[in-house]
Amino acid sequence: MLAPSAKAQTFIRIDEGLKSNSKVMRAKRKGISAVGKYEFGKYKVVSGKAGWTKTTQKSPLFSDNSSMKSSSNLSFVLVRDGADSVLASLSVAENVEIDGGSWLIRTFTNWSDAEVKHGEGIFETVLEFSGDTLAWDMVVIYPLSVEVDGMFQMDDHSHFRGFLSNNQRHIEISVISEREDGKNSLLNPYLGYEFWEGSKSLAAVQVMPGNKWFVWIREDLDPQLKFVLAGAATALLVNTF
Repeated sequence: MLAPSAKAQTFIRIDEGLKSNSKVMRAKRKGISAVGKYEFGKYKVVSGKAGWTKTTQKSPLFSDNSSMKSSSNLSFVLVRDGADSVLASLSVAENVEIDGGSWLIRTFTNWSDAEVKHGEGIFETVLEFSGDTLAWDMVVIYPLSVEVDGMFQMDDHSHFRGFLSNNQRHIEISVISEREDGKNSLLNPYLGYEFWEGSKSLAAVQVMPGNKWFVWIREDLDPQLKFVLAGAATALLVNTF
């Protein structure tokens, strides 16, 4: 199903070549389950399963530093035209280390020099198809925004990077933080993602703002690669909401 006209929607800024060679598909989420049952175009999530979530936090004795690690996993099945299917297995691991700063400063002043030493997340998805095609692996690494003494900080040493690969083809993933009208969102720095093979944009997905989700996939790609990109785009949506 095509989305309403661009005049009625706010889209992310995607590559002009992708825009002119694709039709924007609005993604809708059905139900309130832990794993969103998204559908767009000929693609539909028919089942989902939330797995375990584990969080550990450490603050060594006589130390002002602290660390927190969390991990979770889930899965979903995406179908194309109600026939072919892909099983997506998702895992997320996040690691945060905080330097508590100077004890003297915290004790004798109202100011804190605590800072995030390390804050990074790793999101991995394995896509396994019902046919005899190779499995694809998507890995996305991103900096974390962490609240420290009432202020949000981000790890300045970490940066976004991502890829989608089956060991024969390698597709880079870039983050989109700008809207089509040229404006940036301060509250949501990650508005969407775009998939690139060399200098050619293959697909994109808009994940923010909430309930305004859209997917673009080049129409001149072979059907199986379109299915791969649809699965990867869905995984990014599921991981966001």
